Amino acid sequence: MKKTSVYCALIGLCFVVYTTDALAYKERKDYFSRPQIGAWFGPITPLGPLGEKVETNLGYGAFVRFTFPWRFLKFGIDSSYQKYKSKGVNELQFVPVFGNILFQIPVDFPVRFQFKGGAGAAYLNLKPDKVDQWDPIFMAGFEASFPAGRIVNIGLRIDYIYIYEGYIKGSKNGGHILNTGIQLYFNL
Repeated sequence: MKKTSVYCALIGLCFVVYTTDALAYKERKDYFSRPQIGAWFGPITPLGPLGEKVETNLGYGAFVRFTFPWRFLKFGIDSSYQKYKSKGVNELQFVPVFGNILFQIPVDFPVRFQFKGGAGAAYLNLKPDKVDQWDPIFMAGFEASFPAGRIVNIGLRIDYIYIYEGYIKGSKNGGHILNTGIQLYFNL
C-alpha cells in the first residue's frame, strides 16, 4: 500500500511540475497578447518641403495597446510631442494623437516584428505665422521588439506620419515626418 501511494504521489508531483512548466512556457511565449503601456524617445526628421524649413530634433511619446481576440492583432493609441526649430525664424510644434492597428508577424522568434498603420489628428503651432490648427494625419510604421523579462519589452520603431492639408485652400503639399526611436514598454 505504501509503494502505491508513493508512486501516485510521485506521478502527481511530476504532473504538477510538467503542467506548471508548460503554462509558464505559454505565458512567456505570449507576452505580445497582453495589454501594454510604454514610451519612446528618438530622432524626429521632417521630410520634403517641411524638411527644408525646419531641422531634425529629438522627440518623445507614449502609447497604450490593447489585444484583439486574435492574438496577432493589437489596437494602439499613440501620442507624442515634437518641436522643430530652424536657423531662421520658422518653428513648428507638432502633437499627433492617433489610433493604429498593429500586426505581429506570426513567426515564433525571440524578436517580434510588427507592422502598424493608423490615422488621427495633430495639433500644429506654426511660428512666425502664429497659426494654431488641428490637421488629420495618417501613419505607417514598423517595430522590432524583444522581451527583457516577463513584464518589460525593449524595441526599435520607425513611424512615417503624413499631415494631410488638402482641405486647406491654397495648400500645395502636406507635411511628411519620420520618427525613429528606442521604446520601452510593459506587459500589464
